[in-house]
Amino acid sequence: MPESRSKEPLVWIDCEMTGLDLSKDSIMSLACFVTDHELNILDENGYEAVIKHSQEQMDAMGDWCRDHHGRSGLTQSCLSSTTTAETAATGLLEYIQKYAPERKRALLAGNTVHADKAFLVLEPWTKVMKHLHHRILDVSAIKEAARRWSPVEILKKSPQKAGKHEAKADILESIEEARYYKKVFFEPK
Repeated sequence: MPESRSKEPLVWIDCEMTGLDLSKDSIMSLACFVTDHELNILDENGYEAVIKHSQEQMDAMGDWCRDHHGRSGLTQSCLSSTTTAETAATGLLEYIQKYAPERKRALLAGNTVHADKAFLVLEPWTKVMKHLHHRILDVSAIKEAARRWSPVEILKKSPQKAGKHEAKADILESIEEARYYKKVFFEPK
């Protein structure tokens, strides 16, 4: 049976973590924007949360995270925050449900979003992933296909990332990158 066109929304999430070890690291901050299937942002404000962490958790981060999140101010924001992971997870789900009310329809989207999903399937975030479809739209996969099979001119014109590793900035860059690939690969000339 041939595939049919989807008009389901995309839920763009980017997380900043204390590291990438699922057994000990956690989400420090996240941002979420929802787009329609044409990549139009449905709410310009999006959802953002900075999660409360202890000094011990911040001290346990590896060198890269300790340095980067310290310089960006995220470490201090986590220490000052009063938002628990449970509160952030509930707020995130409520935000998503405003724009994607039906369960198992909207896809999680982002750059290298499988890494974010690995944390989002853990408690207390599980309820968010249970609301979303099991498939993901990973812009990094499109980028890697482009690096292998597209003309060099397309690669040269692709949006360059600032590399801030800040959730809101990163997710907006991911949406912009997806728009570029949509235009050059998927829209009729």
